Amino acid sequence: MAELLEPAPRAARARILVVEDDANIRTFCQRLLRLHYEVDVAEHGAAALRMLDACAYDLVLTDMQMPVMGGIELLQQIRQHHPETDTVILTAYATVDTAREALKLGALDYLSKPIETENLERTVRTCLELRRVRQEKERLSDLVFMYQFSQLIATSLDVETQVEQIVEFLWQRFAPESLALTMLLSDEGELRLLAARTSEGWVEQARLATLPQPCEPDALLQAHLALSGSPEVGDELRFAGVLLRTHDRPVGYLHLVRRAEQPPFDAGERRLLGIFAGQVAASLDNARLYQALKDQNRETIEALAEAIEARDAHTYGHSRQVTRYAVRLAQELGLPPERVELIDYAGLLHDVGKIGIRDYILLKPDQLNDDEFEIMKNHPRIGVKIIERVRGLQQTLPIIEGHHERYDGRGYPNGLRGEEIPLEARILSIADAFEAMTADRAYRPAMPTEQALEILLRGRGTAWEPALVDCFVALIRREGEALRLPGRPPQLRVPLLRPRESVAVALGDGRD
Repeated sequence: MAELLEPAPRAARARILVVEDDANIRTFCQRLLRLHYEVDVAEHGAAALRMLDACAYDLVLTDMQMPVMGGIELLQQIRQHHPETDTVILTAYATVDTAREALKLGALDYLSKPIETENLERTVRTCLELRRVRQEKERLSDLVFMYQFSQLIATSLDVETQVEQIVEFLWQRFAPESLALTMLLSDEGELRLLAARTSEGWVEQARLATLPQPCEPDALLQAHLALSGSPEVGDELRFAGVLLRTHDRPVGYLHLVRRAEQPPFDAGERRLLGIFAGQVAASLDNARLYQALKDQNRETIEALAEAIEARDAHTYGHSRQVTRYAVRLAQELGLPPERVELIDYAGLLHDVGKIGIRDYILLKPDQLNDDEFEIMKNHPRIGVKIIERVRGLQQTLPIIEGHHERYDGRGYPNGLRGEEIPLEARILSIADAFEAMTADRAYRPAMPTEQALEILLRGRGTAWEPALVDCFVALIRREGEALRLPGRPPQLRVPLLRPRESVAVALGDGRD
């Protein structure tokens, strides 16, 4: 963005190209204008195009009627290949139709022959001032656009969210026919297609390419083009590609393509795209590192949960299975991603307090007596004490503490009732009870799914929130088998329990 903030040099003189087959007019214009500007001349349109390819001009004054290439065709070529250059028509045929045609092709104004000194000076001065004002507005617009872009991508560290924002901004600013964005997975040596969009819509994105190691920029570009469905660069004027780099290493590639009838990417747009690329690279790299850190944290939490559950072979994998049920229920209820993530962490940690419960209670093969049950009821608070020192997990504490509360207020440890219980804890409670009922325990075998669901339905409004139970039951009947973790032991068939027994099994004794 620093490049956009640099002011134009004050001493810079505008460059003007006069295209005229009449030598007298050509010389007159050159001598008059070179007092204030840098002025070159060409005798026809074809010569002018060669000069435009070799040097950038601010303004072209061109005759209409010339040999080899006339003014109209020259205007068309300038509009197509040099859209940043402004034009003025010189004509002896100053009819309304001629002027209208020239203006349609992008000319700022026209001068009638014979050319008067005052008119020429005034027209050139006006056109250059209009150009300066327009460029300043574009520059300020780009600054605002870049600021908005940087502010937006700074609000999220989620890769998918950032990719959507990046593509939308680039699409608005550059109006391409197609766009593709890839990211280098440095640990795996693979290039992943993050986004591919055309004027017809989004392209399927689940694509990976293995890169040679070490990977040179050319190899990365070829892999990028292959992933995006663009086997070659094509028209270089309408292809704008940039290597995404951060900390002096490549992290991906971005390219945009325009249609043949669209203007090519000019130098200013390519410079702006380069600035965009720097922000995109840093943003994606930060998001990737953040996601890697989150994955590492979750793996650590999973390992902690499994270490606790390893004390009892019957409960091994319980927390991961409960989490899977609870997360899916939260998604079904339409909770926002940040609340679903809270349930994910809380589900894995909800029984961490059992580390403070003695084995003779936790592993007892029979039902607990009243004294043992009172000790067992402390495990939610013990869990809170353990987790409260971890700053990043503070929001999980009410969920962990409340996962044994009941909807009728007869739960523990605080006797909360109804909506006093956090929604996430109410969700976790149902998932916890269902998993406990459908898995073997030291003191009883697993029960069939339908029997467990019937118990949940009988507990509507007493143990659990009715609407949540109904949603969970429908979810399990629709997706139950798919939600079971791979490697979980099959359910054992047991006789149906009598109604009075089912209540005790559903509520459990805190060891689920």
